[in-house]
Amino acid sequence: MSEFRFICDVGSVPPRESRLFIVDEVPVAVFNLGGEFFALANECPHAGASLAHGNIDGDCVSCRIHHWRFSIRDGTYIDEEKPRYNARSFELRVVGGEVQVNLDA
Repeated sequence: MSEFRFICDVGSVPPRESRLFIVDEVPVAVFNLGGEFFALANECPHAGASLAHGNIDGDCVSCRIHHWRFSIRDGTYIDEEKPRYNARSFELRVVGGEVQVNLDA
């Protein structure tokens, strides 16, 4: 059964920024795109760098090592049509000021 877990308060991630959180030992990058929250696995599928510490440009985050770009909204690898390099995305919701993530979906 899928279960949402508390990850942070909405104020913990300022607009147009990201933060790293650990939920059940899973590193999760949370992004705030102007009040819309998204979550990706924190590891770049190419070289393992932190996506939470990547560079945000619009709806994309780029890895700081090789500058590979991923959609913040769904983890799609943007630079080429290579689904094996998509970043894992997690279902997220906001309930009463809490950001909650579903790691099982």
